[in-house]
Amino acid sequence: MISKTHVSQDIVLDQLKAEFDRLNDTYFEGRLKEPAVEFSTRKTFGGYYQKKSHRIVLSWQAYLEHGWDETVNTFRHEVAHIIHLNHRREFWQLAYKIGVTKKYAAPPLSRKRRPAPVLIYACPVCGGRIHRRRRIKNSSCARCDTKYNPRYRLYLVREERPL
Repeated sequence: MISKTHVSQDIVLDQLKAEFDRLNDTYFEGRLKEPAVEFSTRKTFGGYYQKKSHRIVLSWQAYLEHGWDETVNTFRHEVAHIIHLNHRREFWQLAYKIGVTKKYAAPPLSRKRRPAPVLIYACPVCGGRIHRRRRIKNSSCARCDTKYNPRYRLYLVREERPL
């Protein structure tokens, strides 16, 4: 088992290569061509297999948050995709045979989203204020005229960014 503290991607990739070699020897009699394995720092879910480039991409964030056991589980899942591309019964039989312990990986990492800014628009005639989360174009004051009228076109007064 690998400790997550102070570990580099190269060390984890070496461990995954060793796991692939073990799986290939044990379950596939060495017939599988070794895929390129890499980490992505942009992914928020476990990983995927690309048949065309024969590579497995895993999430570095998922490794940091969920650890080695979750990462190797996802890796085995993706190795099973080398044989069966979709999630039919044969895929799951092979996946469980090679050691996948859970049907699906841990939930995706939650991104820390900033709240949307509050945009304050005003009517040039009545001075009425309207608060929105999204920008608006070519909108007019509904109090002054129920249909669009450029005379009452709303203009942006202020944008407030929540902390």
